[in-house]
Amino acid sequence: MTGIHVTRSMYVEAPPAVAPYAKSTYVSRDGCEVLERVKYQTMTVQADGRKHYHEQRGYFRRSLDNGVTWKEEGASSPLGPQERERLQVLSLGLILDPRTDMLIDLFLTNEFDVTEGMFKRGNRIQRTQRTWYRLSADGGRTWGDVQQVIDSRTGYDETHWAPGTTWGQEGGRATGQHLFLPDGDLVMGFTFMHPEVPATYPPDAAAYYVTIRYARARFNGDCSALEWRFGDEIAVDFPQSTMGAAEPALTRLADGRLYNTMRCQGSKEHGTYAVRYCTLSSDEGVTWTEPEPLVYDDGSTVWTPASPHRFFTSSKTGKTYLLANILDAPVYHQHPRYPLAIAEFDPEAVCVRRDTVEVIQDLPPGAPTERRYTNFSMREERGTGDLLLVMPEQPREVDYSDMTDPEQFTADCFQWRVALLD
Repeated sequence: MTGIHVTRSMYVEAPPAVAPYAKSTYVSRDGCEVLERVKYQTMTVQADGRKHYHEQRGYFRRSLDNGVTWKEEGASSPLGPQERERLQVLSLGLILDPRTDMLIDLFLTNEFDVTEGMFKRGNRIQRTQRTWYRLSADGGRTWGDVQQVIDSRTGYDETHWAPGTTWGQEGGRATGQHLFLPDGDLVMGFTFMHPEVPATYPPDAAAYYVTIRYARARFNGDCSALEWRFGDEIAVDFPQSTMGAAEPALTRLADGRLYNTMRCQGSKEHGTYAVRYCTLSSDEGVTWTEPEPLVYDDGSTVWTPASPHRFFTSSKTGKTYLLANILDAPVYHQHPRYPLAIAEFDPEAVCVRRDTVEVIQDLPPGAPTERRYTNFSMREERGTGDLLLVMPEQPREVDYSDMTDPEQFTADCFQWRVALLD
């Protein structure tokens, strides 16, 4: 890679106590019409100092000129006011099916108890998470009924909706990157939360335990619903990870196999670094190989914190890239979440090319050390081939661990335009 050119600009200015997030997609296989959901995330602080994040408001906006100008279209929540009173709703993104021009709107729901820790293993949030979707045939102007993601095979229903999962005991949500297979089916990763950890884990190792399954979905005959089917579980055992595996990213190799990479956490107490473990599938995501570390072309480990990451294949260069917090040395946990970097991924040699690592955004002088450049959405802009990354620059002034006032959660949303120069 001969280089990148990055420009950063204000995208959504934050109201007080809000961090805006935005995810967009083109609404058809051709043209420059874009639909975007903007959501307002907020934070509450309990009397004992515990913090909870909430999706306060969401709305759609539309652009007819490739994102130059926008017109707000109103609330984007798929649930009514009464349901929103008792459930947390988190939008997961919009997906365009390039064969049918159907839009898929994914979101999750869960119950919550503010007296419980937000990330405590086995809490109500984790036990009650389910994933839902709705479909649009007219670019998101109207939507069909809300439907739950349920494995279409015999024996599954609203409660037992995926293998090894019973609502109220285990929860799960679509957190992974999606791909469309050659036959038009959609495949994407789900993260599942478990109330217990395997016996191989030391009692003090895991604050929570998660595994991954990929699901394959295809439209039914009249495109009114998706038929889902989950593959085998992907688990990362101790001491490779102290929390299992979550938030997978997905790409296709030169030989046609699927390549899955996962967010895995380490522990200083147990001498385990955060390593991005990876698996391969030769049957479109049904079965997977044993986890192996993500490596450079010289065989050394690609060091990252336990943070989200994504693959991107450019229509401009024809190359595949990894976007992640790529570090010079290993760390144990989830920080630092900077710099945000991009590097070429070799789909033939199955590795990251070390000499192509380029920094998109590093920590600015004076910024909080818990600043995270990770929870981004991305879209390749038609016409230029530029990669557009959007996320709030958060925290803005005070580290999360030091926040005591919801106003400190305020963070403007920015766009990073990444032009690939070769």
